[in-house]
Amino acid sequence: MMLQGASAMEVTGKRVSNVDPKMIVAYIGCAFLMGSVFHQVAEQEFSSVLTMSVFAQCLAFVLIGMQINNAKSVAGISGKTMILQALALCFRLSSTLFLDGYLPLDKTGDMMYQIVDVASLLMVLHILQCIYKTHKHSYDQEFDTMDVKNMVIGCVALAVVIHPDLNDWAAFDIIWTVSLYLDTVAMLPQLFMSNKIGKVPAYCSHYIAATLVSRAFSAWFWFYGAENIARVSEGFSYGAAGIIVAHLLQFLFLADFGYYYLKACFSGALCKCEPVEVSNTIEI
Repeated sequence: MMLQGASAMEVTGKRVSNVDPKMIVAYIGCAFLMGSVFHQVAEQEFSSVLTMSVFAQCLAFVLIGMQINNAKSVAGISGKTMILQALALCFRLSSTLFLDGYLPLDKTGDMMYQIVDVASLLMVLHILQCIYKTHKHSYDQEFDTMDVKNMVIGCVALAVVIHPDLNDWAAFDIIWTVSLYLDTVAMLPQLFMSNKIGKVPAYCSHYIAATLVSRAFSAWFWFYGAENIARVSEGFSYGAAGIIVAHLLQFLFLADFGYYYLKACFSGALCKCEPVEVSNTIEI
């Protein structure tokens, strides 16, 4: 059953022109930048796929910012997901700005990786300001009901127990692992909210899809990274296992939405900026 939030998002979708050139520019610009960095800066080193993951993540936040700017509304956007994203970025930067254990080995790990993360953090903070202040009147707070406090506590506790040791400094290893676990659960409030509403605005669906691409790049890198961690560890490496399981869960949480996103792409709904219908059977 479509509730009031869904109707508001349908109106939002109809306000946008059939093919928004800004969205196309965002995709092309990001793809061009990623290609240039891969060839010119990273010199085609494999480790640069980790940098590609943060570029895709930054694109996801740019698309959300575009939705807000275009519709003057934050309908369909989970404030709690954005809080978790902000925390994840802060924890990750607390490690990567000072130590290089979890950075790409190519030249993009010198400062570019961190700069993109800082840009993402600034975008998330701007989105949070829009959600809780500028456009608070359009925030679907009644649907954004997932309790994230216990999720944060659980991520911190789990990171203390299970973490890799690439920094050779337990505190910073734990900090980075907290960011990984927060990244794993960050999309749950958004998916839970979208499931309750029944539809996702077009830009919000692009945001989730870009996040999925980001997770794919990150998983690609850390699959080999975790394998190397396991090789140098004596016995079973719980830290390496934690990285692999975290990325598998990220894909699992997004898999249901991915189906409906691809279905909307083939039907042309996203090109027309129409809301994407989602299943009412997502279990979170």
